[in-house]
Amino acid sequence: MFRKRQGRLLPLAVVTLISMPAVMADEPELKLPATALPATSQPVTDVRAPESGTAGVAEPNFRLLRIAENLEQMVASGVIPAQFEEEDLFGAPSEAVGQQGLQPIDAGPSGGLESFDAGEFSEEFGFGDWSLISRPALSTDTSSLVDSASFIEDLEQVQGTSEVGLSEAPAVDIVTAQQFNLTTTPDIAETLVANPTTQTIRARQRSQVGFDPRIRGFYTGQVYTGHDGSYQFPVRSDLDGVFSKIDQSLIGNMQVYSGPYTVRYGSGFSFLNVDTIPAPRYQCGWENHVRLGTNVRTNGGQTYNTMTLFGGGESLGYFANVGYRKGSDYAAGDGLLVPSSYDAFNLFTGIGYDIDRQTRSELRYTHIDQDNTEYAGQFFDVDDLKSDGLTHSLVHRDDRAGFGYRIDSWANYTTFNGDTANGSKRRVDFPVLQRVDDALAEIGRPINTGPSPTPVVAAPGQEFFGTVDGDLISAGMRAGFTQELDRDRTVGAGVDFRYVRQEIDESFDLSDFTDNIGNPLDNFNTGLPAAEVFEPGLYTEYSFRPRPFLSTAVGARVSLAYTEADERDVALDRSNFRDPFTNEINQDLDVSDVLSAFFITNDIDLAPAWKARIGFGYAERLPNLEQRYSDGLFLAIIQSGFSRVIGNPTLSKERNWQVDGRINMEHDYLRARLSAFHSWIVDYITYEANVGDDPQGARLLRAMNTEYATLTGFEYYCEADLVDGWQVFGSLAYLDGRDREIDQPLAGINPLEGRAGLRLIDTSPRNAWGVEWGLRMVDNQDRLATLREVAPATGVVELETATPGFTTSYIRGYFRPAGNVNITMGAENLFDNNYYEHLNLRLPPEGRFGQTAVLSPGLTPYFGVEVDY
Repeated sequence: MFRKRQGRLLPLAVVTLISMPAVMADEPELKLPATALPATSQPVTDVRAPESGTAGVAEPNFRLLRIAENLEQMVASGVIPAQFEEEDLFGAPSEAVGQQGLQPIDAGPSGGLESFDAGEFSEEFGFGDWSLISRPALSTDTSSLVDSASFIEDLEQVQGTSEVGLSEAPAVDIVTAQQFNLTTTPDIAETLVANPTTQTIRARQRSQVGFDPRIRGFYTGQVYTGHDGSYQFPVRSDLDGVFSKIDQSLIGNMQVYSGPYTVRYGSGFSFLNVDTIPAPRYQCGWENHVRLGTNVRTNGGQTYNTMTLFGGGESLGYFANVGYRKGSDYAAGDGLLVPSSYDAFNLFTGIGYDIDRQTRSELRYTHIDQDNTEYAGQFFDVDDLKSDGLTHSLVHRDDRAGFGYRIDSWANYTTFNGDTANGSKRRVDFPVLQRVDDALAEIGRPINTGPSPTPVVAAPGQEFFGTVDGDLISAGMRAGFTQELDRDRTVGAGVDFRYVRQEIDESFDLSDFTDNIGNPLDNFNTGLPAAEVFEPGLYTEYSFRPRPFLSTAVGARVSLAYTEADERDVALDRSNFRDPFTNEINQDLDVSDVLSAFFITNDIDLAPAWKARIGFGYAERLPNLEQRYSDGLFLAIIQSGFSRVIGNPTLSKERNWQVDGRINMEHDYLRARLSAFHSWIVDYITYEANVGDDPQGARLLRAMNTEYATLTGFEYYCEADLVDGWQVFGSLAYLDGRDREIDQPLAGINPLEGRAGLRLIDTSPRNAWGVEWGLRMVDNQDRLATLREVAPATGVVELETATPGFTTSYIRGYFRPAGNVNITMGAENLFDNNYYEHLNLRLPPEGRFGQTAVLSPGLTPYFGVEVDY
């Protein structure tokens, strides 16, 4: 795969010859990498003038013209040399001509993927021909490809995503658009989890459109999530999915930083950023196109229909995408219908304008309207959620000067409301809120009746009712630049500002229940008072090559963070932030912090087929607003859906020290990588817990800092090309998290997981079809989260229940009958196994109720068609 340089060198050479005398000299030797010539290319012929044995005088050579002719020949064949060397006319040591004016051009991804070649990029790939970037493809090992400096540079050129950051030793994994278009899901976090090569990402499924992504055990808040440069955070962490608002067909790529190895986004311990495709441009005049797509998942009757209008001219482009997603309850492996209905409409539009040949502007607007979304195993469902977002990017890139800058600004507003009224909350075969009804009915049992020989059961129609609503505003800007000092050194710097405002209100009506003397129980309110975050910051980055075999990148940032809650919005009764006797605020709700971060990564060429990466990073993170200011919110943030959270405004910032190591091996037909990490997190934010006996499984959680915690794990991936078009692969991932102060496991830690599978792909230039079959094998998890009891108690309480191991199988593939038609199909859980993930919500057995667990979907065939006109 090679990148073509635009323009022609021959006219430049002719003009230069007119203005300077001809030079007689030996022709310089053109040195190209062995992989730089296509298989069909002919060897570069020796263009030196033949020596004349009789004349004794060599014929004059116009050496600059011949250099241009040779370069012209190679450009025509799609190849441009990374550099060529020449002998100095006066006998001085040779030097690289590229250092005198030619920008370094990498030949692009090379061998090792012979039977899985993705083909050659079009010059307008990503700007003009959207059908190329949206083609589905199997997720082969691209570790030596997509996280390399050359690929990031190609990605910026090809997709128009000029990231202001380093191109040397980037500690990032990039998930390309083709992988998202292979298995269209209601939430792209599900696609990331299903991808066998993104081993560091797992997710808790809250609904079909509400996946909560985790990276190596880091959770929401510790994971910084972004979309086209904007900061994204759920309006409520258990009732909103950050990435469900994005249409997969518009994704250009996703960057995954599995540690504190970037400083350009903001404060966090790991990072997920999605870049959508920029508005298209066309060099041959104005064009208009339409793309129609439909996707069906039969389990739950899920449908996803999209239409995209796009077009443009040489310097102006536009797109407008509308999508409609709808689904009902899916069937688990045992036939149980799990509440999971949803109804969502999305609108995504954008316009791009080239201010000049080096500067462009991209403006995007997003609207989501989500209704009747069920969240199994939790208190609330969402009746209505609306989100509007506006982002703008100004991108400048001067390849000749090696200078670029990018300015992003954004504003997002999300509002929602929900309640407990849905009938699925009290189904006989999926009991959730009946447990609460029975517990409230137990309160009304008269004192003089003594212990009841049988559990008290709420009378028919005797139900509590709860409502919830809230909103979130996220706004900010980021401006940064990079400057290539020379071939081996790059410097970058920037400033950013982030503002978040969040508010949640809960109300509970208990009028159907009485106390033990017959008085009606009081209604009550809980919530998150209106709270805000202000965080301005600045960063700098530098990359260099201290040795030919070593690439190093360093970065640092500092920010000032300020959080506050509005005292006027704190409840006047039953608030944890007011004195019970004076009703005055008893805690300081305004908190300031200084946050810092730095990293160093080193990429080492060990041998022709072996590379290593060693990284060390440090980052500080602000507690999120829910952790600081929740005033008794019923948040399903642990394995039990019945958890009530009390925040702590005095929480200290978390500090993460992390070290990573990775080895990549890439032979002609065998590729493998092994990575490992260890994190020391000082002042890790966890919870004290009280166990509620009625209803069983209920937890009262109070936020706190533990002295320090650790996260440790490894990931291994290997694949081999058997014969032309056939490939086998396997992977293994392990994670351990532990609260070192009490020497107990942390919550939300995934068990050991392995995968194995087989791929078959069309190796013709059309790459018209591909099939992948795989097994996912997950060990049982008996390292169960354990928390301290709320003071003054000094014991510990086990927070999770064990999860049995399971094995599932899947098949997926694609077919392209024409250049403008993509067909995808497959099936998840081929053998209809009955299982649930360790992160899935569940309620333990209690009284007349057995365990209520959010089982994973059973056999789920799917089919999709996308057509461009």
